[in-house]
Parts: sequence; structure tokens; C-alpha cells
Amino acid sequence: MNLTCLYEMMDKAFDVENWWPSESPFEIMIGAILTQQTSWESVDRTLRTMRREGVLSPSSMASMDGARLEDIIRPCGFYRQKAERVQSLARYIVERYGGSPSPLLEKEVEEARRELLSLKGVGKETADSILLFAGHRPVFVAASYVSRVLERTGVFSSRDYDEIQRFVESSLPGPPEHLARLYALFVQLAKTYCKSSPLCHQCPLREYCPFPRQTRK
Repeated sequence: MNLTCLYEMMDKAFDVENWWPSESPFEIMIGAILTQQTSWESVDRTLRTMRREGVLSPSSMASMDGARLEDIIRPCGFYRQKAERVQSLARYIVERYGGSPSPLLEKEVEEARRELLSLKGVGKETADSILLFAGHRPVFVAASYVSRVLERTGVFSSRDYDEIQRFVESSLPGPPEHLARLYALFVQLAKTYCKSSPLCHQCPLREYCPFPRQTRK
């Protein structure tokens, strides 16, 4: 199996339309930080509260009361840490870019990535999620979900983030929408069937994946 075949099989098996719904690039940036070490359901609930209270803009989040922000973020876990990080991001955008994330997201990809990585609480996965989904840049998010699926299906074996990213981007070059869809499919497969304790007997890829046969030996 190669990456193209894997993509086609996942695309037939899963519906990932509107996979990361949002109303603005800044909302995606905040979601990328909040989703660290928690479920998307918790993040979605928090983002809905933020929308309702009108704080999903850099200027409003930068100036809001820190204790209130912590209370809103509480469902996502690590709420003090995450509140500090999202408010720090909001203040950075206000102070550096006048309240709009667009100038940052529109920079040359490597420059924008370096700048995002310099911000507190933003690692490679978060920075690349922001670039891909908020900035619509051709950067693949090589999360642990991706590594797991690639290794079990025999497509590519590595635990190194940069190696996986280079492999995917070189194997399936394409527009950002293509890479975003591919990433969403990886996550959907990993969360539904290819879990830490896999549900191979239910997986739609079971006839083509070598992992179930290997585990029976």
C-alpha cells in the first residue's frame, strides 16, 4: 500500500466535510491551542461560549479579565495554562499586527512558522495546524495520529515529526485543501478504528492493512 491508495480508501470510508468549522482564522488559532491534550468536544463547547460572549477576536480576548477567561476555558483542562497562552497570542496579534492575524498568516511559510513557534505554548503541531487551517498554507500536520496509521498500514514507519511531514508533502503534493482533507481523514480513522487499542475487525481498511495479520502471529 502507498499513500495515494491509503488516501483513496480513507476518503471512501469517511465524510470529513466541514471538519474544522470556524467563523474566523483567529478562532482556528485559538482552537489549535485549546485542543492540546483534550477532546474536540470540549474545545467546541468552549468556543461556543466564547462566541456567545463576543470574545473571539484578538482585541476582545486581549483585554478581557483573566479569571473570566480561565472559567470559560475550564472544560478544556489545563485551563490556567491555556488561558495564559491564548491571551498572550491575542495580545501579540494586537500589539504586533493591529488586531488582525492575516499579516502573520500571509508571510512566507517558513517565516510564519518560525514566528508561531516563538510564541509560548505553540509547538510544531499547533503551528502547522494554524498555518494549514487558518492560513490555508500547504503545510501538513504530522501528528501522532498520522504516525500511528502510517506505521500500521505499512506505508511509512517513523516517529519523527519532520520526517513524516516531509514524506507526506513530497508523496502527495497539492493545494492546502488537499492536505487538510488528508489530515482530517487520518484523524478520523485513528479516532474511530485505529486507536491505541485498535478495532481492526471493524475497520473499513482491514482487508488491505497488514497490521491485523501481524498481530495474529
